[in-house]
Amino acid sequence: MNKLFIIIRREYLNVVVRKSFIVTTLLIPFISILCMLAPMLLMGLNDGEQRTVVVIDEGAQMSNIIEDTDEFRFVSVDSLAKKNPRNYYEGVRDSVYAIVVLPENLAKREYLSVFSEKPVSHSLVSHLEETFNKEITDRNIEALGIPDIQDKIEECTAHVSVSEIRWGEDGVVESSSVEVSQIIGLMLAMFSYIFVLMYGAMIMNGVIEEKTNRIVEVIVSSCKPIELMMGKIISIALVGLTQMFLWGVLIFIASAVFGLSGVLYGGSDPIETVNAMTAAHGGAMSVDVESIVREISNIKFGQLFLSFLFYGIGGFLLFGSLFAAFGSAVDQPNDSSQFVTPVMMIEVFALWAGVACIENPDGPLAVWCSYIPFTSPIVMMVRLPYGVPTWELVTSIALLYATAFTFVWLAGRIYRRGILMYGKKVSFMDIFRWIK
Repeated sequence: MNKLFIIIRREYLNVVVRKSFIVTTLLIPFISILCMLAPMLLMGLNDGEQRTVVVIDEGAQMSNIIEDTDEFRFVSVDSLAKKNPRNYYEGVRDSVYAIVVLPENLAKREYLSVFSEKPVSHSLVSHLEETFNKEITDRNIEALGIPDIQDKIEECTAHVSVSEIRWGEDGVVESSSVEVSQIIGLMLAMFSYIFVLMYGAMIMNGVIEEKTNRIVEVIVSSCKPIELMMGKIISIALVGLTQMFLWGVLIFIASAVFGLSGVLYGGSDPIETVNAMTAAHGGAMSVDVESIVREISNIKFGQLFLSFLFYGIGGFLLFGSLFAAFGSAVDQPNDSSQFVTPVMMIEVFALWAGVACIENPDGPLAVWCSYIPFTSPIVMMVRLPYGVPTWELVTSIALLYATAFTFVWLAGRIYRRGILMYGKKVSFMDIFRWIK
């Protein structure tokens, strides 16, 4: 056992002191925060002067109802431009973004035209459609001649919203949100997918490197191959946990610097934080966004973190042992593709199964993939935000760890034979014989 601890310490320190590890650990949190802020930053960079849009009203009835926006300034022109909008545009093309032509009897024809040399922005089209749809609708209602009809319509208009309520296993009523559950489920599934593959590949590359340099021959002379393999798996798992912990701390610091801590970590009022961030780009936040932020603040992140930890460690033991075994069976990194490809296909299938389970987290595909150890670390991450019965969770974890320890034992038998074998192309049949 003392040798195992020595190997774990050696492998752990060998990774965490590398420049690549330090740079990756420091950069990724800030890159993540910048990605979150990118939409607002890009919006700020994209904001420029108001662009002029010329309005030609052939019916001389509606040009005055178009209100200016932060992006566009609308200018009506006289009848001279109505005869030939193209010739008029040629004379003002340097100062005019587009020309809007309102036909006579717009209410009956139900279309208008926007002329420009380049495709116009969607915001302009949306603004025009919203403006004239409302104006024509109001005029048609007034034409009915019913007294106080606008007030009566407003009184009769329903504003029904759906409130999602979930009963917990203990009967406690909890609010829920499908959108929030989907986002969190996908994020957890992606983290699990990246965790297993990234750090699993790190195990395999480390095994191949030591085998290529013949260092492993010196190491196994003083310890058992199984101890070396387990030391690598456990040390890389600790590296992954260390890196994720540091990412969490650094993301907290970065979010505090950029003013996002109220949203990410449940501040006193996350709505105020988000409103402050979006005030400069559109004013008050929509109700939908407010509800989503409040649902995020009500999520049991502690329970999700523990589940992610259990499934992450179990999945890493399972796939990490496979990566270690396959790494011992080859001499060069290029030779590992025949063994790694099936593992990658399994992980990709698990990820796609998780995505498919979003719409029906309690369907047959979701339930069965939650029990299969090769897919449960990813699929269960998708299902957890929706709520999973305790007995299913316990059963899934038990099957995962039972399979993981079995594969660790099998991988140890492969590792023992393959780590000292050189100059031979190993096939799956060879590996099966080593297990026997």
